[in-house]
Amino acid sequence: MKKFIVLAIFISFTLGFAACKKNTSTTCNLDKTDTVPAAMDILFKATKTGDGSISTLNYKVGSLEKTISNPSLPWSAEVPALSGDAISITATGTTSNGSLTISYDGKSGGYEIQGSDDCSHSNK
Repeated sequence: MKKFIVLAIFISFTLGFAACKKNTSTTCNLDKTDTVPAAMDILFKATKTGDGSISTLNYKVGSLEKTISNPSLPWSAEVPALSGDAISITATGTTSNGSLTISYDGKSGGYEIQGSDDCSHSNK
């Protein structure tokens, strides 16, 4: 009888802890930078899967800098860049069950540039 009571208490605690799984979210700090090798248009993008959201997105080309608050995803912007321009895209966001991705790409003549950063989380 004593073993049965101990077993019943153990099972109750085990099931209780398993049922208390918390849904957590991850804060994503995404960042990608580069230097343009030749004059070209740069396509910046931000995408999500699942419940991902971006609170702040920032992109730079040379001296041009833009900040977008709470962009609708998917998001994109195409910006002309000169040879030697520094470019970057950064974003801050969260996800519980999904992912966030930022990227850039461009082509001109024989030159190509691309880069990306991503973050994901799952509560499954």
